[in-house]
Amino acid sequence: MEGTSRTFPYTIKFVGLLGSHFLGRNPKFMATVVDLGRELVRQKIRLTYGGDNVGLQGDVASTVYTNGGIVRGFILGYIAARQVYGPTYSAKYTVSSNYYKHFEMNHVVEAFIVLPGGIDTMEVLFTLISWACEGLHSKPIGLLNIDGYFNNLIKFLDDAVRQNFMAPSQRKLFISSFFIDELLDKLAFAKAFQGPGASYDEFVNPGALDLDLHL
Repeated sequence: MEGTSRTFPYTIKFVGLLGSHFLGRNPKFMATVVDLGRELVRQKIRLTYGGDNVGLQGDVASTVYTNGGIVRGFILGYIAARQVYGPTYSAKYTVSSNYYKHFEMNHVVEAFIVLPGGIDTMEVLFTLISWACEGLHSKPIGLLNIDGYFNNLIKFLDDAVRQNFMAPSQRKLFISSFFIDELLDKLAFAKAFQGPGASYDEFVNPGALDLDLHL
């Protein structure tokens, strides 16, 4: 999947990463997150993550760091002291709780990328949405939907909107793609065009509707 040839008036410079301490069973997960790390370096996007060297998020951080990218890690104090997960890549900041870890991450990043993960990943993901509902941030959250991992979550969110349990403006914060470059493009678009009528698909292919009508 090639990225859009159009140039956005905004470029993402710093992303926060949410992901599992485990690799999962699907070999596509690890292969894709390594590609994500390389693409972040290629686009000169700095990375903030949970501050350890294991699992899917560790693979992204390792790839960015070893390829010359900039990495900032926030890690819990007791984990840092015990070196439970080994060293943190590049700059490390110690925090007292998961709440403060992601609170500090939220202050420095422009968007979030979420990798496949379990309960801990989902907990942070919905914490970010709760903060958005409270007006604490309006940063887009990109789901890297490797092999359709987030399909059920996306369906749940759409159903929540239909049942009036979630506002469309809150749902809009969730952005998803199977493809790394498209996801990064969508995050940049969301930062550049925050109005309710903005459409990524219309922006990258404005003639699609007219073409369909004349076929």
